[in-house]
Amino acid sequence: MKSFLFTGLIILTSILNLNAQSGSVYTRYGIGDLEFGYSPKMMGIGELGISHLDPDHLMISNPASWSVLSRTRIEFSLGYRGVRISDAYQSNYTSETDFKGFTIGFPVSREYGVGVVAGLVPYSRVSYEAEEFIKVEDEVIPSYKVLYEGRGGLSKIFLGTSFFVPFGFSAGLTLDYYFGNQSYFSTIEFDNNVVNLKAIYENNRRATGFGTTAGIISSNLAKDLDIDIFDDLRFGLSLNYFGNLSTDTIYTSLSLFLLDTIAIAETEMQIPARFNGGISFAFADAYNINLDFMYQPMSNFSFNNQPDANLRDANKFSAAFEYKPKKSMGMTLWEQIIWRFGLSYEQTQYIFNGQGINQYSVFGGLSYPLGVDNSIDLAVQYLNRGTTENNLLMENAIRIYLGLSFGELWFLRYEK
Repeated sequence: MKSFLFTGLIILTSILNLNAQSGSVYTRYGIGDLEFGYSPKMMGIGELGISHLDPDHLMISNPASWSVLSRTRIEFSLGYRGVRISDAYQSNYTSETDFKGFTIGFPVSREYGVGVVAGLVPYSRVSYEAEEFIKVEDEVIPSYKVLYEGRGGLSKIFLGTSFFVPFGFSAGLTLDYYFGNQSYFSTIEFDNNVVNLKAIYENNRRATGFGTTAGIISSNLAKDLDIDIFDDLRFGLSLNYFGNLSTDTIYTSLSLFLLDTIAIAETEMQIPARFNGGISFAFADAYNINLDFMYQPMSNFSFNNQPDANLRDANKFSAAFEYKPKKSMGMTLWEQIIWRFGLSYEQTQYIFNGQGINQYSVFGGLSYPLGVDNSIDLAVQYLNRGTTENNLLMENAIRIYLGLSFGELWFLRYEK
């Protein structure tokens, strides 16, 4: 218990020192980049893991996976993203570091597969900076530049449970609360070599609302169907549903002499449901393969009942391999390391003048044991998306996640 609180204090304190700079300009549209996995474990298996059962980590894409919890578990993670953004003429490198999430889970009944998990994790991210210079050949109006900046996104707090259902299946359900601010700035700077003039326009959106995530994971089909080649074979499905998010908007302008509120309104943001599916199979008591799929019809996204012409349906395919050595007496810590590797293809939700933005990724990771039930987790992802054609941007990015996973026995009953 003391180790949980001490480590949590260190991590929460470090959040105050993180420096977020800028990311992809594409995040200007819709709700920004979609987030799938909050932890190195999830990134290491392609960020989805819909049918993956792991008693040593908390997976959030399918609450049915919590049915195998055997210990109280707490997880934190931090993330770094560095991206080189290129157009047809130049390149620029930016980076940011942020807190990725926190989860805590309790096994209530191993007999009935009841686990209770709560957490705070990101759902989308807006982070960009761009600059445009306007040269004016006029003696009265000087040349000026326009700075575009966006930051914020959506996060969710969730509370959920898992349980066994007939035919050896596991099921899970969560109550999700979504909240977040999306702030968009446009700054006009005039320079007439006498005095710098500046005007700032800010559009701020504050969204809140509820949703739910439901999922199932099958029984061990390798055992049920007598498939000897596999030790374990399962499929999983999950659905992430949103209610309409109530959104307060305020539009302000700031000049050299005046701060003016141009408009205040309350409207709704509609985010389409997310569908997930996956298959996992294990063999030789140490090797696990995950094949996962995600689909979210972001073309149906709307804000104030208005669709976004730059959004299309998003889908993601991932394939991941995990080597988890079977523990035995006398193993060194290095022999207990869990290794992960995989590939993914994502059709992002962004589209411009008929040109879709696709993403290709390669990722890897490991879990290094810190005692019996604790580990420090690391994952690295390299991704490429976009193109320099048609006045668009190409991004080559590296993402690094670092996390801690702690497990302890709580609420034990002792025979008298």
